[in-house]
Amino acid sequence: MAKAALEDLYGFVYSDGLRQGVHITEQLRVDRLSGRFTWSRARQNEAAKLQGSSYLISQVSSVRFTTRLGDPNCEFLSAAQKQIHKQRQLRSWLKSHAPVILGLIVMIFNVVTLTLILAACLAHTMWLVFPRAGEHFDMSQGPDTEALGAASTLSVLTALCAIVTGWWLGIFRCRCCGFNAFHMDSLGVAERLSDKIAARCRIQRPITGAVLVVCIMWCFFLVILCPVAYGLSRKTLCDSGSCTADPGSPLLPTCGVGNCSCGGLADLACVSATTGQDLNICQNVKQPMCTVEGSGQTASGVQLPLLAAAVGSTALAILLGLVWLLNAWAMYAGWVRSDRDLVLVPQIMYHRFAVNFRSRNEGKLVFTLSAEDDPLAIAAALMPRGQRTSLAVMYQAPETMIGTYMPGAQGVMTSGSEWAATGYSPTTAGDTGYTEPRWC
Repeated sequence: MAKAALEDLYGFVYSDGLRQGVHITEQLRVDRLSGRFTWSRARQNEAAKLQGSSYLISQVSSVRFTTRLGDPNCEFLSAAQKQIHKQRQLRSWLKSHAPVILGLIVMIFNVVTLTLILAACLAHTMWLVFPRAGEHFDMSQGPDTEALGAASTLSVLTALCAIVTGWWLGIFRCRCCGFNAFHMDSLGVAERLSDKIAARCRIQRPITGAVLVVCIMWCFFLVILCPVAYGLSRKTLCDSGSCTADPGSPLLPTCGVGNCSCGGLADLACVSATTGQDLNICQNVKQPMCTVEGSGQTASGVQLPLLAAAVGSTALAILLGLVWLLNAWAMYAGWVRSDRDLVLVPQIMYHRFAVNFRSRNEGKLVFTLSAEDDPLAIAAALMPRGQRTSLAVMYQAPETMIGTYMPGAQGVMTSGSEWAATGYSPTTAGDTGYTEPRWC
């Protein structure tokens, strides 16, 4: 604080919590001669955006102050700015207190993880194709039809997801389907990663691209193999169908009635047995993958291609897992450990003043000053000059440094902070003759 004979000047400089590298200056000027005080607030090097006004000391009804620890700029933020400030405080807290949580969120919720999950499900499904009897495989049966269908579907989904992953990591580029906004560095899966993350090391992008290309080609191979394996594992068996009447019975057997079966179409048409006796009954059955030599049964022979597909799918899932670890490390190093867009505002001690006026039209003035300034002296300087009296109010501030200065209050107050009456000291030698209540 700079003091003159008839003027008090207080200044406070602190960092702007919304703009990195910007400082805010608050000034309070109390002119005793004119009976006015002026408050101003402005950002550094932005005099055109000066905020403040001048007030009459005689119109002040009360002055309240609170000593706080935090960011003084929060006292002047709008609702939208407070929301932004809270978001940045949350990000700062996550950076300092929960890097593991933030890293997991970044590394799990992306398209690379989805590709790895689909590849793992595909490898598991390929092993389910082989029939099982308890805890061991039963190769005397045909392959599981439902598993073959699921493997074909997962192959298509994995290939599509691998293509999207290649585009997201900047490996596959499409001029026709790209947007300028998708070239930004972002945590969202809808935007392409920057080279700072997707190519953090020299081998990252070549290895990732090679594995994704192999994954796409392998998925197309499985899309062809699964239907072919299904066709080779089936065979058609036809039996001569005839229905004979019971001896001595006048009833004529009918196809599809009772135990008489002449085939699908004949049974549905309910033709007589004499008409359908020459029809063949055919069934489509599974062929065993392996047979006992000399049994005369025919094996499908699809076990070797399916075994190669299962082993290859497992190896592909392992490679994609290594690629996921490589890119997850790059994301963690580029997002979690980087503080490029965090504005860390130091927590400082400051006084918050609230000045109320006699006129309701004036509203309430809120400003902040440094914790090094004497809040009692500032509150006394802002209050209007009281009448001469033999008594003056003595106030002892509580430990929280929360006080209220009200003129004219005398006597003893037992509730809250303890007030006591004390003698008022006259002006000392050298004073200007300006008398005012003293807050001891």
